[in-house]
Amino acid sequence: MSSLRVVRRLAGVAAVTLVLWSLLLVGLLPARALGRGARWTDRIRQLWAGALLCVLGARVTVEGRPPRGGFLLVANHLSYVDVLVLSSALECTFVSKAEVARWPLVGWLARSAGTLFVERGDRRGLATVAERMRARLAAGEALVLFPEGTSTAGAGVLAFRPSLLQPACELGLAVHAAALRYRTPAGSPPASHAIAWWGDDTFVPHLVDLLRLSHFEAHVSFAAEPIASSDRKDLAARLHRAVVQRFVPLEPPARPGRSADLLEPCRRLEPGSAP
Repeated sequence: MSSLRVVRRLAGVAAVTLVLWSLLLVGLLPARALGRGARWTDRIRQLWAGALLCVLGARVTVEGRPPRGGFLLVANHLSYVDVLVLSSALECTFVSKAEVARWPLVGWLARSAGTLFVERGDRRGLATVAERMRARLAAGEALVLFPEGTSTAGAGVLAFRPSLLQPACELGLAVHAAALRYRTPAGSPPASHAIAWWGDDTFVPHLVDLLRLSHFEAHVSFAAEPIASSDRKDLAARLHRAVVQRFVPLEPPARPGRSADLLEPCRRLEPGSAP
């Protein structure tokens, strides 16, 4: 039964992606002619994300009021599923690690959707991305950033890296915060194994584990008020606290030799310590 479920869902993902991304490309030129290219892309992405979550058997709960219009939002990062959950609730573009741009198909989809890519460890490239973020935010676009810099198993929330919060400080823009969590049904692998994508997990086996689930719950909690600061380290620390207040740890995975290491990155870093 689980193997059949995997095949059915892969076919569903392919069909939904083909239909909606074809619609995106067909409508993009006239939308741009009307000055609504970004809005068209965001709307198609939102429909695509919602349809994929249905195919995957996700039951999404939204707590709080999602921001609208132009904004910058930060959230904790657990999985590639985060992008679908937030995209289903928001019309937005993501800031992502550069490796995603090189993934087969997924990279093309991300580039088509206007994703901004960050090359980790490249300070010059980081400055370029920050400037692009500043231009987009100044133009009233909506961006989502995962300032932990990596995905985790959900034992805690890593310190937020403040570098890419600088555009918001320069613009005097208050930043929104959200916390993500997942839960799998009884008898299934815990969400920290089947949904969170972290450590040395490879994409295809992890995706197959996800597709085998009968269903799963996704919960996103939006903070009531955005946070503003002229200092990026202060802003990172305050946003981190806002996310932690709403965050519920995931059940740790039953994988020998790894559970004890889940909180180590959280112990190593303090909010605002990254460049």
